[in-house]
Amino acid sequence: MEFLEYYRIIRDRIWLVILTAAIAAVIVIVYWIIPPSEYTAEGRLLVHGEASLIMRRTGNEVGVSSSRDFWQTLFQVLRSDYALKMSARDAGITDPRILRRLRPIEGRQESRSSVARVTARAPTEEQAVKLTDAAMAFIRTHWDDFRLDHIKQIETDLRTVIGQTEDDLRPVEMKMAAYQEEKLPGTPSDRLAALEAKVASLEGQIQAAEMELKLAQDRATSLRRMQSSEAAKPLDEQQYGGLLSGELRTLRKELDDKKDLLSEQLEHRTEDHPAVKALKKQIEKLEKDIEELKSGEGGNEVAGSPLQAQILDADLAIEQARHRIEVLTAEANTSRNELPAARARSKEYAKIAEEHTKLINEKNSLLAQIDRLNAERRRLQETDDIEILDAAVAQPTGRTPGKFAFLLFTGIAGGVVIGILVILVLHYVDVTFKNAGEAGRLLDRRILASIPRTDIVMAPAEGDLEAGGETPGGDEEPPTQEDDA
Repeated sequence: MEFLEYYRIIRDRIWLVILTAAIAAVIVIVYWIIPPSEYTAEGRLLVHGEASLIMRRTGNEVGVSSSRDFWQTLFQVLRSDYALKMSARDAGITDPRILRRLRPIEGRQESRSSVARVTARAPTEEQAVKLTDAAMAFIRTHWDDFRLDHIKQIETDLRTVIGQTEDDLRPVEMKMAAYQEEKLPGTPSDRLAALEAKVASLEGQIQAAEMELKLAQDRATSLRRMQSSEAAKPLDEQQYGGLLSGELRTLRKELDDKKDLLSEQLEHRTEDHPAVKALKKQIEKLEKDIEELKSGEGGNEVAGSPLQAQILDADLAIEQARHRIEVLTAEANTSRNELPAARARSKEYAKIAEEHTKLINEKNSLLAQIDRLNAERRRLQETDDIEILDAAVAQPTGRTPGKFAFLLFTGIAGGVVIGILVILVLHYVDVTFKNAGEAGRLLDRRILASIPRTDIVMAPAEGDLEAGGETPGGDEEPPTQEDDA
């Protein structure tokens, strides 16, 4: 089919093209005249890193941890029906019909930064701005309230545990008080330690007394030997100063033995040990006796023999040492007999004291955790982890004169194209012949005759009018011509 044929087909039904173009233009104009069904407003929030921190409890310990799903959780709260309802109430939107038309508030993170965009839609521009501002204020307060409620719940649980700990601690404290009310001073552990120290001291004193006894016995034996040897000498020799020199040598030898013994004692004992102290006293006494003998010898006088008095002193020292050993041994045995009961009581007390200390430490730890919760609560109340960076601003609707002209041109052009397509579709759907030429072409047969069209009136020829002929009419058939259309 040639272009002229298409042109003829479209020209015959050009009204359809005009109609579709006009309908498209009317649709664009009506769309432009009708105001938008909703307006959009957008604001920005600055979300600090501390906003993702939340208190968590692990056993009886609390700590601050960062939520990995913080942004997702924050935006889920923002999209919730509760957030929409509370924001609409704060924005003054109370009409049920408008509330039903409101869509959830949207939020999104701005390029992995700490800025969040909040978007709300409402039937009017003013309502959209107010709703967005209310939504940003809601998420600020609600997120802090959510964390404060979480802290309150943790504190309630910890105080319940503290109450249980105090219930366990009360009978233990009563037992501790019963031990402290006893007549003996200190705790059973202190009394056991004192008793063991007393036994050790008594044993040291007994050893010192035994050593004194042995030394006194040795001294008495030495003095008696000297007395026997002196009695066997003539009288004039007894008065000779050599007797004094012999006693001095004996005392010096005994002094040297004592010093050697003291050196041995100091190798495995301290100077405060009772045996060491007793030995030092004996050394001092021997040194004093030696000095007395020396002073008598240097006075150019024959000193009388003090052997008898010294023997009596040695015998008295022996008796005193024995008596002291008996007293100390009896006292030590008594103390040793008290040790088993004291150890059992100390063990029982140590167990109770350990439980008491454990409960006290647990209670103090719980109170420290509550102090930590209170510190986080004060921080949340005094600081803003989420701040409004930019107040809500209405977003452009996109209806500009240039856009209107573009839409109108596009609509008209689209209407023309649709009209042309409809005309062509109608033409190809119609299977009837339009004229003899089309029938011959499609049937590939020679057309001998055709039915003339009767809706076309031919104008009379000039020759007929000059001859005075009448115009066709009346009962005469008008001249015909073939339909070329």
